[in-house]
Amino acid sequence: MSDPAAPDISLPDRSLRSALEFVVLVVAAGQKARPPLAFPVGLKPYLKFHSLPVPALTKVREVVEADPEFLARLGSVATTDLVDDVGMLWLTRPVDWFAQAAELARSAEAASHTGDAAVALRREEKRREAAEAVAARSRVELLLAREQLESERRECSTAQSELERVRAELTRTKDRLVEVERMARRKEAGANAVDAKAGAAGQAVETLRAELADAVAARDAALAERSVLHDGGSVDLERVRVLLAEALLVAKGGSPKARRRQRQPLAVPGGLYGDSEAAATHLLRAPDVVVLVDGYNVAKLGWPALALERQRTVCIEAAENLARRWGTLLHIVFDGATIVGASADRRRLVRVSYSPEGVTADDVLRSEVAAIDPGRPVIVVTNDQAVLADVRVAGANTISSDTFLALARP
Repeated sequence: MSDPAAPDISLPDRSLRSALEFVVLVVAAGQKARPPLAFPVGLKPYLKFHSLPVPALTKVREVVEADPEFLARLGSVATTDLVDDVGMLWLTRPVDWFAQAAELARSAEAASHTGDAAVALRREEKRREAAEAVAARSRVELLLAREQLESERRECSTAQSELERVRAELTRTKDRLVEVERMARRKEAGANAVDAKAGAAGQAVETLRAELADAVAARDAALAERSVLHDGGSVDLERVRVLLAEALLVAKGGSPKARRRQRQPLAVPGGLYGDSEAAATHLLRAPDVVVLVDGYNVAKLGWPALALERQRTVCIEAAENLARRWGTLLHIVFDGATIVGASADRRRLVRVSYSPEGVTADDVLRSEVAAIDPGRPVIVVTNDQAVLADVRVAGANTISSDTFLALARP
């Protein structure tokens, strides 16, 4: 294939081997993702190859060049640690790329007939090994994360905006109800001459009560919708954020663990101290905060006389009471996903999960703190001293189970 601007320059398929094998590797690894990476159907016969035979180079090249959008997506994630210079030009296609690529291809062809051939071969082997080690973990995940992150952000933002709107409407309706009930009481205490007006006010009270019930239902629906968005659906937004940051660091040759931001705990205003209810209220009402609750630690402390299943139920109800009051995003973690009653028969206003078999809720709490974007504040509710020590080191704020119960109970 030749460039119309340079018809006398040829670019043989073999000069694009590193780029074409990178294409096949990305597509093959992308099929393990959920949802799988979309790709041209013509590439399917070649996904089993780690090293493409010469005839396959032409076929893969034809399929990729026939789909400019797919080619552009590949070019956006390719780097020189995975693809040689000729392949990078073919994938990214800057101005006058064809002439540059053809010149590099001719130089490589000349080197193959000299003593440099062995050096070039070793270089290509190292590049392919690097691609196999890095591409499946970094490039494919970066492609998928870029496409899905914006969609998840929009959905979460819409749910949060709807929640704020409903909360504002609920506050206005409550204020109106209080005023109307006050007027009704004054009119009922008056003379019989105002009985008609009092009856009208009573009707207004009933209307406002109905409006209040609708507002409460809308608020609960918004809270439930938000809990679904954060409950491990098609993509977990917090994990996608961390995955994207780590994939970008790997692409630049860095170490994600070395460069990851350190979470900073929320500051408590002066005058509030320790584990007081006032300090806890300030933390629980912080914007964008995520609250992780050690389920059984709270449930067994608050309702020790109840059966285990009933303890879980009332603990969830208490957490939902806080969610209704302040719009706080809560995630309750219990031990054991296989216990009776682990599945919910209704939409919840908070996220509830159970640790996998062989894993404790304490370990799930630690991993959740590590998985959430370091820029987002996190609070852990427990009396377990080992958990408290670990999550504080990770930058999370903490609230005791006793204080949480004092605020959450009706």
